[in-house]
Order: sequence, then C-alpha cells, then structure tokens
Amino acid sequence: MSRVLFFDIDGTLYRNDCLVPESTLKAIDKCRNNGDYVIICTGRNNSMIPESVRRIPYDGMIGGSGVYVAVKGKVLTDAALTGKDCGKVLEILRKYRSPAFFENSDYFYYDETWVPDVFKDAVKKMQKDYSDYYVPLNRMPERISKITAYPEDRSVIPKLTAGLAPWFDVLVHEEYLYIEITMKNYSKGTGVEEIVRYLGVDYNDTYAFGDSMNDLAMLERAAHAVVMGNAPEELKKKFDVTDDIYNDGLVKAMKKLKLI
Repeated sequence: MSRVLFFDIDGTLYRNDCLVPESTLKAIDKCRNNGDYVIICTGRNNSMIPESVRRIPYDGMIGGSGVYVAVKGKVLTDAALTGKDCGKVLEILRKYRSPAFFENSDYFYYDETWVPDVFKDAVKKMQKDYSDYYVPLNRMPERISKITAYPEDRSVIPKLTAGLAPWFDVLVHEEYLYIEITMKNYSKGTGVEEIVRYLGVDYNDTYAFGDSMNDLAMLERAAHAVVMGNAPEELKKKFDVTDDIYNDGLVKAMKKLKLI
C-alpha cells in the first residue's frame, strides 16, 4: 500500500541559505522508488515555488494554503476570489497602509508605485528570484487566491483582519514583517483531505512534516505528524519533534518513521 507524504517548504524542505539539502533529496527519491506519493504542501502559490524545490520529483502540490490542489498531473482545485470583490480587497489594503503581493496560481502582482520601506527588501527579493512570474498590479485579472501583506503599522492588523473577514483569514507571524492572508474555507488541511480522497489511500498511511503555525491544519489531518526543531513551542507540544533543516531533521524523522 502506498503512503502519502506531505512536506511544507519553508523551514522544512528549504531555506534560502541551504536550499533543499542533498540528504533530503535522496530520502525523497527512496520514498518515491518505494511507491510512496510525495506532496508539496505550502503557503506559496505556483508562481512562488523556489527553483531548487521545483527540481524535486514530487507527485502533487497543495499551494496557497489549500486554494490550489493538484496530483498526478490533474488539478483538483484552483480557487480564487473574483469579480468586484477584488477591488474591495485592494481598497482595504490601501486604507490600512499594507502594501502586498497579490497571488493566484499563475502569477504574483504588486503596485510598483507604492513600495514603502517595509516592503522594499521583499520586492527586491521577489524580482530577483521570481521575475518570470511577476505581472504589474494594473494588469492583474480579477482573481486573487492569496495575499502576503506588509503593514506599515502593525497596530492596524485587527482592523485589517475585520475588514477582510468576509473573504479571507489573516495569519500573523510575529517573527516576520509580513502577514499571510488566505481564503476562507481553504487550508493545507483541506488540501490534504482532497488528495487523500482522490488517491483513495488510508489515512493511517499519511505523514506530514512542517515547522510553522500555518502547517497546523496539515499536521492535524495526517496520521503521523512531525515538526522541525525550529518550530514554535505550541507545535512542539502537540507533535513529534525532529532536528532542524541544517541538521538533517527530515531524514532523521523519516528514518524514525521507517519511511526510508
């Protein structure tokens, strides 16, 4: 019976300063050679997958925290906010001085005329790493699946959250400048459910690996869940813990679970 392995990207599979460790690539190859499914499960959309992650021979992807789900070459979900509501969302972000990357499964977008200091480093990085997937905001279709925002004043986050509540949930990362704004009724967990249902596998054969609070729904859905050594204490209290990405954390966890 095939097993299904769900991997978060940032802090789990990949970091900017070490990319995807060679040990992780070899472990994933072993799993796939054993007939297991490897699924990327990330808050990123297709347009923001790092090149080193794209090289992994994965079988499916849960992107944008559940708004995009694909497996074995078949797209199961590609959700987005559409129509006039997109304009309302833009107005709310501007009202609360929160420049942002607006994402869908094809591209990411931002307003080139509004790049305050809090946003500048992020824009430079995105233009350097993902220039092929950038389209100016004034050419964005009425289709938004996720937003990554950089409030100039974080005290406005509660009001911003309330304003976006009809369409989106807001996840605040205290350790980062940005906040994640994800579509209601979608999560990494709903993506897990959809893929398990489509593949027809037993939930007892599901495994999840993550390191952040946006991985919680994924970790809770899987029968076997492990968090990296750099995960928040809240996650470490609920799930098994392995080492961090710099010390072969994934490989150690996969060996312990007898996946390799």
